[in-house]
Amino acid sequence: MEIHQIKRCAAQMILLAGPGIVISTFFLGAAFKIAFPYNWSWSTSLLLGGLLSATDPVAVVALLKELGASKKLGTIIEGESLVNDGTAIVVYQLLLRIVTGWTFNWGAVIKFLVQVSLGAVGVGIAFGMASVLWLRFIFNDTVIEISLTLAVSYVSYFTAQQGADISGVLTVMTLGMFYSAVAKTAFKGESQQSLHHFW
Repeated sequence: MEIHQIKRCAAQMILLAGPGIVISTFFLGAAFKIAFPYNWSWSTSLLLGGLLSATDPVAVVALLKELGASKKLGTIIEGESLVNDGTAIVVYQLLLRIVTGWTFNWGAVIKFLVQVSLGAVGVGIAFGMASVLWLRFIFNDTVIEISLTLAVSYVSYFTAQQGADISGVLTVMTLGMFYSAVAKTAFKGESQQSLHHFW
């Protein structure tokens, strides 16, 4: 994705992926509570609603590119799908804790959401900066550069999800956007094109 397009469409992407996922979770949860004959609690119904709220518009984006639709529309749909995956996972983690008996107040919920989301962004940016500094010591070796991006993606996910107990998906998404925005010049020569084809 091109970073200048992301900047132009960021407001729409965040609006669709943030409040859009929350609204979808509540509507789906209410539908499950009313329609299913399982006597689920509201929290269990909302948990399934949150799990099913994330969209995956891969076919839609491919069709838009094939039909020659505007770049802005494709960026909004593609960017929203990236952000809403992370949002849906955060909502799912919150609702799973509630279902498994976590006692909470609104302060604890807000603290959890801020810690999981902003912490993930911070860890993604930190891993991105560290890997860009590491790339300065590699000169025109495509295999090592691609291997580094692959390894950093896995390590950042594992560190965030298992070590820091924050969203690994949001961490890797932030890392990818950091690479797109800042690190393109760190890949020299043919490495940029090879990296693009690899990912």
